[in-house]
Amino acid sequence: MQSEAITFHPVVIGGGSVGLLYAARFLLNGQSVELVTRSREQAALLGERGLSLYTLDGRRETVAVNASPIEDGLPAGDLYLLAVKQTAIAELLPLLRQLPRSARVLALQNGMGHHERLAEALAPEQRFYAINTEGARRLSPTDVEHTGTGLLRVGPWTAEPVRDPLIAAFVAWANRCGIRAEYVDAVEPYAWRKLLANALINPLTALFEIPNGMLLDSPHTLRLMRELFDEAAAVSNRCGQKIDEADWQEIVSICRNTSRNLSSMLQDIRRHNRTEVDAINGYLVEKGKRTGTPVPLHETLLRAVLLKSGMETAKGEAAHDRSG
Repeated sequence: MQSEAITFHPVVIGGGSVGLLYAARFLLNGQSVELVTRSREQAALLGERGLSLYTLDGRRETVAVNASPIEDGLPAGDLYLLAVKQTAIAELLPLLRQLPRSARVLALQNGMGHHERLAEALAPEQRFYAINTEGARRLSPTDVEHTGTGLLRVGPWTAEPVRDPLIAAFVAWANRCGIRAEYVDAVEPYAWRKLLANALINPLTALFEIPNGMLLDSPHTLRLMRELFDEAAAVSNRCGQKIDEADWQEIVSICRNTSRNLSSMLQDIRRHNRTEVDAINGYLVEKGKRTGTPVPLHETLLRAVLLKSGMETAKGEAAHDRSG
């Protein structure tokens, strides 16, 4: 059966930048979708206002969307795009366990560790992973901006003998709709490369409060990025994932292609939300300790982001108390 002939019924879990971006793309290309949000308030606003996508060429496109809060459970579907942060996965495991064996879950997380947690709830044939390098920024609970082009790599964590027809159908659909996507035999090598990109870009943009592209404007940030890359590459190589000079050039390209994008870590700090630094730099620090590979710069970045996040949260709480 041709993958193009297979229909699927997607459910997007997560109302952040990536979740809103893919929900909008489904709808704007004629594919019905259910959107699951963390809060009832966001679901209600989406029902009232619709979902607006600000495109790369400056257009605003608004579509009606069916949205419901996670407390109402997961709607019926066969393809679940898991677009929540690493920190939210644990609370979703009971709901994911209730999905039928025929359902497929496609995880779009930054960082590492989610594949281990999803293995607790889902059978091997149910869980798939995606590495997304496109840029998106949530402007409000109902508005998302597409800030940079990229590539969506989709597949199992490690190689499987047969490709899944439903996942293949999703990849074929994505390419027909102008989303550059490919089905890869194993996502793990790409996940390591995305981890390295996130470990360089996210904490530095969060600490300096700058968009991705500004990291390339100074020789000081470029040198710091390169030193961080060398540390992370040493850990990756010790873990069996070969990293080389081409991967450094790819990170520079990501900064350039998403130059206007505000990293998710910077957005989290500004919104006084918990960051994913533990699943990114913290993961590298943990692997560095296990393999005997020193990563002092990543240890420092980890502490600095945790400190800044705590300080910004305290400022937000103080401002709320004064306004109250």
